[in-house]
Amino acid sequence: MIAFPSYFAVIPALIDDEMLGSGNGIKGEWMVSFEETTETLSETINLADDEAYDTFFDVMSEINIAYVELSISCMDNDDPGPGFTDGMEVVSDVSGVNQGDFEDQSEQGTCNGGGNSGVTMRWDVTSNYTGDNITQSDTTEQEILNQWTDNGFGRGTWAATVTADIISPPAPIVGDIVDSDEDYEIVWTIISYTVIVEPVIEIMN
Repeated sequence: MIAFPSYFAVIPALIDDEMLGSGNGIKGEWMVSFEETTETLSETINLADDEAYDTFFDVMSEINIAYVELSISCMDNDDPGPGFTDGMEVVSDVSGVNQGDFEDQSEQGTCNGGGNSGVTMRWDVTSNYTGDNITQSDTTEQEILNQWTDNGFGRGTWAATVTADIISPPAPIVGDIVDSDEDYEIVWTIISYTVIVEPVIEIMN
């Protein structure tokens, strides 16, 4: 079984005139893959306790959007031990996104550097998108292209507010502050994609 790209010309002698005229309306078995493009926006900010920062990410993709992700990390390495780990609260604002039914998210995270530290938020723009190659049968190329689309959703301004939570231990000298701020790394990521549809053709021995 061999998959040929859908843009390859088909030898007229192998297919009758009716099939040639129907173009991508031919039903069959298809190999579907996705060519992804990754775009990121990153920034690092320093915040004191209860200080807030607004971050923005403008999306104007001309191809389908798979999902938008926000990741915020930090590493509290200037405190004497457990119990004094800094953290954050992150609240999203999707009111600036032009189309799509996206919900705001709110999460809290720590700066301990472990697997559960930081905050990650994700919004799926194309439903059920995984990026995995799949095979679809008894369908047409156009039906597949219609299925894998973001419907124009997800464009606009994605935003979030990061508020620092600084946990400082008692200082050796009264009035001194051992830990007064923290650095936060903010990374916005958009995964967009194009759909590649290839007919699967059986070669008979």
